[in-house]
Amino acid sequence: MKRYSVTIIGMGPRGLSILERLAAFARANACLLQVNLVEPGECGPGVHGVHLPPHLLCNTEAGLLSIFPAPGAVELPSACAGATLAEWARAQGYRRFGEQVHQLAPDATEGEALDDNAFLPRCLLGRYLAWAYRTLASALPPAVRLTHLRHRAIDMFQQPDGNFVVELDSGFSVNSDFVFLASGHSRSNLTDEQAWCRKFAQDHARYNSKLVYIRHPYPLGKLAALGSDARVGIAGMGLTAHDVVAELTVGRGGRFVAAGSGVRYVASGHEPRLLLFSRSCLPALARAAEPDACARSCAAPRFFTHDALAALRHAAVQTRASAQLDFDRDLLPLLMKELGYAWRCVQDGTAPGPQYMPGAAELAGIEALLFPLRARTFDSGAAFTTFVTCLLADDLSEARRSSTASPAKAAAATLAGARDVLRDAVEQGGLSAASHRKYLSVYHPAFNRVAYGPPGARNEQLLALIEAGVLDMASGPNPAVRIDEELSRFALHTRTGGGTDVTCLDALVIARMDAFSPETNDDDFMRNLLKRGTVRPFYNGTFHPGGLDIDAAGHPLSRAGRVIPNVWASGCLVEGPHYFTQVLPRPQRQTPGERQVQDADGCVRELFAGITGREGAPAPARPRAGSAVQDALL
Repeated sequence: MKRYSVTIIGMGPRGLSILERLAAFARANACLLQVNLVEPGECGPGVHGVHLPPHLLCNTEAGLLSIFPAPGAVELPSACAGATLAEWARAQGYRRFGEQVHQLAPDATEGEALDDNAFLPRCLLGRYLAWAYRTLASALPPAVRLTHLRHRAIDMFQQPDGNFVVELDSGFSVNSDFVFLASGHSRSNLTDEQAWCRKFAQDHARYNSKLVYIRHPYPLGKLAALGSDARVGIAGMGLTAHDVVAELTVGRGGRFVAAGSGVRYVASGHEPRLLLFSRSCLPALARAAEPDACARSCAAPRFFTHDALAALRHAAVQTRASAQLDFDRDLLPLLMKELGYAWRCVQDGTAPGPQYMPGAAELAGIEALLFPLRARTFDSGAAFTTFVTCLLADDLSEARRSSTASPAKAAAATLAGARDVLRDAVEQGGLSAASHRKYLSVYHPAFNRVAYGPPGARNEQLLALIEAGVLDMASGPNPAVRIDEELSRFALHTRTGGGTDVTCLDALVIARMDAFSPETNDDDFMRNLLKRGTVRPFYNGTFHPGGLDIDAAGHPLSRAGRVIPNVWASGCLVEGPHYFTQVLPRPQRQTPGERQVQDADGCVRELFAGITGREGAPAPARPRAGSAVQDALL
């Protein structure tokens, strides 16, 4: 029997999901495999490094995160079902001491036990993922050989027999019958504006010793270049921006102490002066303090459903001869009805009847929640800043009430639960090109800001930093970064009702992860694949939302449109034809994170079917529940 070679390029969480499925199938099917893991670092953590500082938090409750699928969540249940981050952390003896988490003996009673709703440090997530890799590696049957190649892939070319050779940066090459592309987050080439900012910082550093331009803040050690006397602009208001703020405050010796219903910041004196800005200049709203976030994530929609989406597509085919939809016309009314229903249930304390239609009150409330700047004008930058500060404070009050008591948080939780249907609506050109473009530029940022924000503690800290004079918010939306040649500083220009506010900055940090596009990616591997025509960018008509073009099974399409049957792509590489690929795997059903497991399952199932087809053997057996990893742990 031939030994087949399987290569996984990238061993972060997506690669782990593929390895988990390989372990499960390999235990159930008698075949010889050589599994090559191309990963320059440790397998498992990906960007969630085990040595990250503890003040960098996960953005998802620990009880929701698991590299292993839950029983019944997919057709082929995982061997170690239910091993969530929270359960692993408790088993390892981690306990909470105020805002800190420390590892003690497993039977220790000091401190507080971690519950499923805890937002744990990301370094713990990294350790959990590293543990998951070791556990999966030990669960592989003797017929599977595992090799970790600590290098980067720089090229891949197809041989006459259809198999691939993966070339590494060391010069070593790997012959592969099957290849999984799961390389995760990447970096793009500099835009003209970014190149201009970088050159300005390089040319003018001789005149201003504090002048710094940081295009990518990770690893966060780069921020040590920012002096405590510098004025630092942070572009972005998402998780990356929260990391930068935490590193430049708590990471420099500052601390938060309890004060009333929130916190107060005690400065160390080593913090620079910070200015947060983004296109909307609106921070993400806090997640509600839920008694059971895991149960909430499984709530099924009533109106904005997969069945309703299918009916809309069928009607579109009948009337317009196209299954593509327009989000504003076809889908937004249903989504608003779904959110309005949740709002009304909490507002009235009882569920409305089945013929519910949203009323003016809840529609106005949801509109204000999603787009608080619409129809608003501000006389000055100070007025805008006051509005944003009050928005944060009011939202925190709502978050403390939970989604069972706050209509706004009920709508936000419902929007989070609708993500799977949204994904089904958007993916693979499900919207017309114009609607797709508008959805990603208008609705996607608003939905993310409302439904997928940070834990409440992060926004409490933002308010405390503003009160302490350490952090400011930009004075209006759509600020423009310019330069001041005379002062050798960056200048942030913001239009207000009273004219233009200008804030001079010594340093500029771009606190956003790059979206992946094969045409702008700065990675040699992707450039070579594109040059060879092995892959091509995904386009919805004339619109390129990003990502590689793939078929329904996850196979890349070549420049000529040919499917490559023995290669699969997943994760950030296919954000474009897919949607919400950045979500970490979760054990709950009907969540986008579960889709990662389902995709890995489908790819590996097809791989084993290909092997049995070549060998002329019966169809691959389904792994029994609790096989690979669970057996290894018993």
